[in-house]
Amino acid sequence: MHVHGALGTGTDYTVRLSVRMTDPVDPVILEKALQAAQQSFPVFCIRLRADEQEYYFEENPLPVVLLHQSEKSCLNCVESNYHLWTVCFDEDWIHLDIFHGMTDGTGMYQVLATLLYYYCAERYGIPPQEDLNTTGHPAGAQRRTDPQDTLSPDTLPADLLQIAQKPVGNAFTLETDGGLTSQGYAVIRDIEIPEDAFVRFTSAHDASPGTMVSLLLARAIDSLYPSRDKKIISAYVVNARPMLQAKETLANCLSMAFFPYEDRIREMPLTEQCTIYRGMTFLQSDPGCVLPSVAASAQAVRAAAAAAPTIEEKKKTFSAMFNGGEGLITYLVSYTGKWRYADIGNYMREFWAHAPNTFGLTVQIGAAGGKIFLSLQQRFKEDTVCRAFLSQLEQNGIPYVVRREMKSDVPAFTTDCE
Repeated sequence: MHVHGALGTGTDYTVRLSVRMTDPVDPVILEKALQAAQQSFPVFCIRLRADEQEYYFEENPLPVVLLHQSEKSCLNCVESNYHLWTVCFDEDWIHLDIFHGMTDGTGMYQVLATLLYYYCAERYGIPPQEDLNTTGHPAGAQRRTDPQDTLSPDTLPADLLQIAQKPVGNAFTLETDGGLTSQGYAVIRDIEIPEDAFVRFTSAHDASPGTMVSLLLARAIDSLYPSRDKKIISAYVVNARPMLQAKETLANCLSMAFFPYEDRIREMPLTEQCTIYRGMTFLQSDPGCVLPSVAASAQAVRAAAAAAPTIEEKKKTFSAMFNGGEGLITYLVSYTGKWRYADIGNYMREFWAHAPNTFGLTVQIGAAGGKIFLSLQQRFKEDTVCRAFLSQLEQNGIPYVVRREMKSDVPAFTTDCE
């Protein structure tokens, strides 16, 4: 679905992870680090090919490319040696450009962490890091196994089906219902917050960074549109690996928790609102909720693929699935957790995740080097939502700095460059 749907809709389904280091990048050391990282992830040494029936991955023995540029790269073409990821650098910045159809945030962060480990080990002498994929413990083909390939509702215990996630209905959308002006590209605002201040605030109100951002954004939109016929509904990305007992997989393995900002929640104090959001997160992250939802989705994808024998039919079918979230959520929030490798984090001044332009409004959250990094991405012209969100930070005494405003820099992706 991710591959055929993205290509069917003409979406660059790609991500750029950007790290600003404490010193200018040493290109010789970075080149060696990239070579080692490539050896650590043979499962990602692939390219995308096509025949009359489908797109498919094929082994790619060529080296992954290092580009001296800050501009976005183009993947699956001659510039990238037909790889689905590249590394760019310029001055003190390192960028990992990668195809989201190959892996999700967990997989991307493993590649980035391994690359930065090899770089920092030689540049700064940091010690070995636990739980990293290295050349001695490479991420082999078995980690490409997707647990969803064999998952079916028929294989689940009956009691799990009793608390399956229910549809949430149509959501208030900023472009259609809010009257904001759509544009053909995404704009990103990178917002930096001191981690200690934000964590103190979230902890005091029974929240996590992800649920707090989800809630503050709902409050911001509510302040702009207090009279609505539809609910503000946000989606919160959930790593489904623990629920599927597939912690080692590098395939896309995600679920969603949905947060409806209802009138009864609006009337509650902030702490009670946070408790409600955390409770919804726990419930919708329970295996009894995740497994039936993921199993039903996997079964639907297999059935759709079987019913679409040609590549053009698959692109058409999966394009509809790929755009299936339109009108069902107001915005999406993704938080992969705090950066796990403190020795590397000591040399990271900034850390940003820029995502595909697949929703009207998204927030990507990162945490490293004592800071929280929020990338607020929108595909409408007005800045009212961002200003309302920043006002929520101000009202709650949370300091911040808007580091930059820019057009999306996620890499391009092509299938016709031979």
